[in-house]
Amino acid sequence: MSNFECFIHYPPRHEEAVESRHADVVNRMKAQDGILSWRNLDTPEAPSFGRELIASYKLIYPIPSLVVTGLYTYRGSNYAYEDRISYDDKLIFGFDIDQIGELYAPILHKELPAVVEAFQGYLLRAFYSAYATKYHALHKDALDILRGKGNVNVNGRNNVFSLQPAQYWTEGVCQKAMGYGRDEVIKRLSGKVPLVRPLMDGVYVVFNDNPDLTFDEFCAYNDRLKPVLGLQ
Repeated sequence: MSNFECFIHYPPRHEEAVESRHADVVNRMKAQDGILSWRNLDTPEAPSFGRELIASYKLIYPIPSLVVTGLYTYRGSNYAYEDRISYDDKLIFGFDIDQIGELYAPILHKELPAVVEAFQGYLLRAFYSAYATKYHALHKDALDILRGKGNVNVNGRNNVFSLQPAQYWTEGVCQKAMGYGRDEVIKRLSGKVPLVRPLMDGVYVVFNDNPDLTFDEFCAYNDRLKPVLGLQ
């Protein structure tokens, strides 16, 4: 059972066939050298939608508990995409932190940013256990105010409410969610987090790389660093 899940998002495009997108993703992931590379994995053909709006596939690594699931959104021209992350294509990496052991920090620092680049993602959210859900429950009133403002995609394309152990935001997400660009994010977080660096046109941040992270520690770094970023 996974207690760490990392979601990497890519906006679907009607004009981009799933078959060509899948072939590109597979080629890019097989070209990787690291732990999360697909070079030595048996990769399936592009999945079929059948009567569904989501098509999926799964790859299992030889490393205990490590799996990745790929999701594609239906490309039919009559299917209108909303400006929400639920409509995105995704790569979802999952593993049990205890079984990953000493690979945890290298995955956060080196492997995930390489996958973001290979997948050409615009957003990464790496969830430790159910900490984000518990944190949101503690701040229900603030979340209700946000949701009452209309089209706010909490922790999505236009809002950041909780800071996960690892995050990637493009320049566009930074501007929509925080009101300033990636260079300002880097400036504000430099020296305050284990890693913050430019990646493609955005910024990749490791807010915490402790495999034994407690919920109190998760809350503490959120409460300390959200004001630094000007987040509610």
